[in-house]
Amino acid sequence: MMVSFILKKFHAETRDAINLKPWAWTVRIIGTLLVVIGLFASAVRIVPAGHRGVQLRFGAVRGQLSEGIHLVTPWIDSVVLLEVRTQKESSQASAASRDLQIVTTNLALNFHIDPSRVGNLYRKVGLEYKARIIDPAVQESIKMVTAKFTAEELIKSRQLVKAQVEQDIARRLRVYQIIVEPGGLSITNFDFSKPFNAAIERKQVAQQEAEQQRYVLQKAELEKKTKITQAEGVARAAELNAAALQSQGGSLVLTREWIEKWDGHVPTVSGGGQGVIIDINKLLK
Repeated sequence: MMVSFILKKFHAETRDAINLKPWAWTVRIIGTLLVVIGLFASAVRIVPAGHRGVQLRFGAVRGQLSEGIHLVTPWIDSVVLLEVRTQKESSQASAASRDLQIVTTNLALNFHIDPSRVGNLYRKVGLEYKARIIDPAVQESIKMVTAKFTAEELIKSRQLVKAQVEQDIARRLRVYQIIVEPGGLSITNFDFSKPFNAAIERKQVAQQEAEQQRYVLQKAELEKKTKITQAEGVARAAELNAAALQSQGGSLVLTREWIEKWDGHVPTVSGGGQGVIIDINKLLK
């Protein structure tokens, strides 16, 4: 129909232009070409990769367009583009823990729109789906899950908290054809109040001091055991010496002790050149 209209118009203008001057004829041709180009441009829509198009007719959703080139009715239809690739949304939410500590959670969420349901999403929410749907869902999920844990449990059970928050966000967004990527939630940080941070720091210092004190006690106990062992060794040696004195009349032990105490000087003895016998037992007295 549109092509027929253009041909009729061109034929009528051509017939009227027979009696026109050359310059007027040129203007007519250029004008006609501009009209044809304008009609073609308004009838062609290109949907780029990673997007889907929502076709609107007088503002109402008529259908959706896949990637590529599409023809629509000029001046009647319009096309709105929505990205269906993975997108990232960063958020910050404050909530109270089970022990009434205020916790600020920083997180990042990876998601994508269901490519087959972009028309339904646009009909329900429009283009502001992040502000209208995603951000409120994140805030509500964080508040609900945070209230189940104490502040310390949030730190120690970070993976469990992450899994529960991700599951709840995915449930809320699925209604609007927004899909959370598997493992797509990242909790980047937990921020606590200054008094709580100070209390945690004091607790860590106390734990370190307790560990140091435990080390000192263990060291003292080890030194005590070492001294006891040494004392037992000395006592055992004394017992053995006493037993030797009793069994051998003490001569061997006395000889050994004399040798250990000898200062290296030979005793001076005066005599008539005859052999001298030295009694070691007398020297030890």
